Amino acid sequence: MAASPYERIWPLLRHLGAEGAHRLAMLALRSPLPLVRERVSDRFEWRGHIFPNRVGVAAGFDKNAAVVRGMAGLGAGFVEVGTILNRPWAGQPLRPRLDRDEASRAIWNRLGFPSEGVTAVTRRLSRLAPGPQRIACNIAPHPLTVKEYGSGSDFSRFAEVARGELFELVDALHPFAAFFVMNLSSPNTAGLRAALYGSGFADALVAPVRARLAERDAESGRSVPTLLLVKLPPEDAEGVSWSPERLEPLLKPLADLSVCDGFVAVNSSIRLARESVRHATPEAPGGVSGAPLLPLALAALTSIRELAPPEQLRIGVGGVLSGRGAVALHEAGAHLVEVYSGMIYRGPGLLMECARALRDAP
Repeated sequence: MAASPYERIWPLLRHLGAEGAHRLAMLALRSPLPLVRERVSDRFEWRGHIFPNRVGVAAGFDKNAAVVRGMAGLGAGFVEVGTILNRPWAGQPLRPRLDRDEASRAIWNRLGFPSEGVTAVTRRLSRLAPGPQRIACNIAPHPLTVKEYGSGSDFSRFAEVARGELFELVDALHPFAAFFVMNLSSPNTAGLRAALYGSGFADALVAPVRARLAERDAESGRSVPTLLLVKLPPEDAEGVSWSPERLEPLLKPLADLSVCDGFVAVNSSIRLARESVRHATPEAPGGVSGAPLLPLALAALTSIRELAPPEQLRIGVGGVLSGRGAVALHEAGAHLVEVYSGMIYRGPGLLMECARALRDAP
């Protein structure tokens, strides 16, 4: 079989630093030319939202809505932009922040939410066609807010400040987003997962944002509701992958449509980073994605399917490097699938490979 264009240039890309290769990919995706020969049609509808196929691009690839059109040119059914912050942030100062492990087909990152801020993102999104696109906006409290308030004992103060920031993001991004993903599970903002693992986060953070979206929908006359999903970590506070028994305390307060509309499972793994990454440090271990994350994503989705009501949307992400991986996530309970790290090793053609596999799956 002839090598794909991506396979032919991979020997060059592998010699670039991981962040440098990502910047080159972003430049390529600004091309106005269509980037795939054949788009896969596999119409999927969820509560009025229509997707041309069930494969999207995960958060982290396009943090600032710079290449949304390029992602559409690759045939993606949807794109998750972000993580978006209410004001700019340079991210983790430690270097390196991104690395590849080709032997295990893993990606390690401790980028730490680098963001140009919501003003820059909304400016770019406003240049797209009017109305909500097939775009998810991934949002989170600012790292400085987490640093100042999140590690203390006064959770109510942290929740108050973080809630205000999330409201600011929702208000600015609502005209452009089909759904939002609340990211409280990043491994790269110290103290953020602690808020998720603690009690009270659903009532203090998630439900108020869900209510805010309903208000924006009513004010704008939007007939299809804007969805709110919560992105889950791949492991509990002790680093153990999810079982229904371990996940139930976290999921129970979220398993209601009045609180959230579903879940994205999973974020990258702190435990895998601590176990295998030479750059990991105790204060900034980072997170591992790519092939080693697939078993953790499958365990999480299986547990969510058992615990959450069927009315909640499930998006699977983590370890998809082939169409078989996408089908595995679907069989574990995912309605939609996202890819990111797999494209680094397989190239952009992985999107359509996964879309075909899901279309043809029994």
